[in-house]
Order: sequence, then structure tokens, then C-alpha cells
Amino acid sequence: MTGKDEKVQPASHVDSRPLPTPTLDSRWFAVFAREHESALNATALRLCGNAADARDLVQETLLKGLENLARYRPGTDGRAWLCTILHHLFIDRCRARTRERRADVSAEELSERLAAPEPEAAPAWAAIGPDELRAALERIPEEFATVYRLHALEGRSYIEIAERLGIPKATVGTRLIRARRKLKELLMPGGSGKAEAP
Repeated sequence: MTGKDEKVQPASHVDSRPLPTPTLDSRWFAVFAREHESALNATALRLCGNAADARDLVQETLLKGLENLARYRPGTDGRAWLCTILHHLFIDRCRARTRERRADVSAEELSERLAAPEPEAAPAWAAIGPDELRAALERIPEEFATVYRLHALEGRSYIEIAERLGIPKATVGTRLIRARRKLKELLMPGGSGKAEAP
């Protein structure tokens, strides 16, 4: 400070007019596209999984962007706008491929498949009657037969069976498995007709 009164200079006038809107034409779009091309390539490669499809998708995105340039608002996020176009095109491609796979089957072939489904073979156990089951239960050890009757025929839970027979719940499960194995050997085609020794 010199002690002399220094005159403060008034601030220069700041121009507050908005920046001019760029002319959205193909030349402007070429610069815009180059600015965002690497991000588009990375996104397309992640979606497509191979470079050739990714390049095609980016080219299609840029073409679509140029066609719809009038919809872009300068000053907004250009990369987000282009990535949105890219995602929509990718989804459209996926849907088209799904339709193509469905179109590989003719309408007549499809109606035949629906009208005449292949008959399912009945499971082997479906032919076993209650009398055969009772007879087979008589031929396996009583400890297994009792657990099987209580669970399969009376619908009792493992806990109820364990409390009734005074055995651990895990033992109920083990005996039930062994009972089923023995019954299968006795009743199913190809079985030896003999229950395994306890």
C-alpha cells in the first residue's frame, strides 16, 4: 500500500448471452461420433461378445444417430444418447434372432407337435397294486416295513415316527431308504425277487 487512494477499475462487462447452438449436420455429427466411438465400441463388444458383431452394431448405431440427429439436444450427454440407441438396437437384434429360430419350424410341424404329444410311458411302479405291496412288506424285515407303513401308507412325519418308535429321526430316514430299496428289489421288473439281508 502506498497510502495513495487507488481507483478501483470497474469490472469489464461479462457477456451473458448463451453460446450459439451448433449446426447439427453430418460434419458436426462426424466429430461427435469420433468423440464417443471408443465408448460405443467397448459397450458393443461387451454386449455382442465378438468384434465383428460389435463393429456392425456400432455402425448401425451411428447411422441411426445421424438419421435421428434432429432429436438430439445439444448440451445433453451425447454418449448416453448414443448408448441408448445402441442398447435398443441390440435388443431388437436379439428379438429378431429369437423370431428367426421360431420361424425355422413350420406352422404345420408345430401344430402336429402340439396336437400329438409323444405318449409318456407309465412308470413301472404304477402297475403295482396294494395287494402286491402288502405281500412285499411281509417279506422285508419288520423294522423297515413298520417305518415304511407309517410314512408311506399312514402319512406320518419323520418326527411322529421317531417319537412313536422311540428312535432318532435320522434312523427313521435311514430305515425308510432301506425299506424302499428292498421293496424295489422285490417289486420292480429285473429285480432278483429276494430282499437283501438286513
